[in-house]
Amino acid sequence: MKKKLYVLFCILFLVNNTDVFAMQEAPNQDFINKYFLDVNLINSASQMAEAKKDTNNPFLEQLMTHSLEHNDVQNIKVKNNSGLQRVFSINDGFQERVLRKVVYWLNNSGRVNGTIEVTLDNPSNKLTLKMANDEVITIEPAYTCVVDNKGKTCTAKEGELIVSENRQKVRLRSQSLYDWLMVGWRKEVDGLTKEELLEEALFTRYLSHLGPSYSEYFMCPKIKIEPIDGDPRRHLIFGSALNYSGHHGGDYDKLTFSVRDSNLTGLQMANVKIKKHISQEESEKQCQTFD
Repeated sequence: MKKKLYVLFCILFLVNNTDVFAMQEAPNQDFINKYFLDVNLINSASQMAEAKKDTNNPFLEQLMTHSLEHNDVQNIKVKNNSGLQRVFSINDGFQERVLRKVVYWLNNSGRVNGTIEVTLDNPSNKLTLKMANDEVITIEPAYTCVVDNKGKTCTAKEGELIVSENRQKVRLRSQSLYDWLMVGWRKEVDGLTKEELLEEALFTRYLSHLGPSYSEYFMCPKIKIEPIDGDPRRHLIFGSALNYSGHHGGDYDKLTFSVRDSNLTGLQMANVKIKKHISQEESEKQCQTFD
């Protein structure tokens, strides 16, 4: 009987002490939350430090986040290996449109993973961006090189570019910018094209029918023309433009209207509207003259 009581006593002792030890060793929820919060903060700080190491190249950082601004570029220079070159400046109204176009293509480019071939000493074409902070960025075609017993042969990789800032290089894909760098830059005109001159002349004609209160709406005019019932004598015109005062700071306002233009009934203006304080995205789209 004594033996049975002794065994029962030992079992009860072990159960009670196990509960006590469990209560002592089990951390409470506040401790768990604080512990993991501290760990997360440490990890976040470590990640931020790593990221900061890679942000010594602000242009590439903006490029990867698609947040480049054309106002941050003073000028761009394009040069080929035959010695031909052109410079497009932010201070020239027509050249600024070219600069906007290049920045737009860069913001819409895609990153290409993989190894980057060593850049050529004398690439076929080279684009240099002079930034507002005096940094110099270079862009050139990406090349694929093959070495054989005849030497090293390098050919441009269609649609791909190498962007260099200091010693950091990034490989991108932009067919539009690639085509422009290879050929298009030589065809840029310093002034309006014939199509743009015609569009501006038509817009000015229709704007004069709206009266003097709309006279400042001549920035980035756009005209769209559709025939009415296939009749070449009658057209439906949709016009839009931004106000000039928005160019001096603040937000732009946008004018839109439609016109029924017929040599049978004359002009009939309709749907004249002013949209106040449009977004920067909408104003850039209004002024965009490229795909």
